[in-house]
Amino acid sequence: MITNGTDKTEFTRQVREILAKDPGLSVKELAERLKTNRQFMAGVLRVLEERGEVSHRQVGPARIYFVQTKPPKNK
Repeated sequence: MITNGTDKTEFTRQVREILAKDPGLSVKELAERLKTNRQFMAGVLRVLEERGEVSHRQVGPARIYFVQTKPPKNK
């Protein structure tokens, strides 16, 4: 169970859905919308990024997240 009462699959679906509707959100903005803390949200986003489901852009000190629309590049 995740901190706001949803399971892991549902929580990650909500993250992707929010970013699809409103791209370019920071960790803080996503955490506030999903009623969780920033540290936890950053960890979830890191995993989603490793899986190629989201990407980020660095804007000053903040990471701004987007749903990944293109297939991830092979490294």
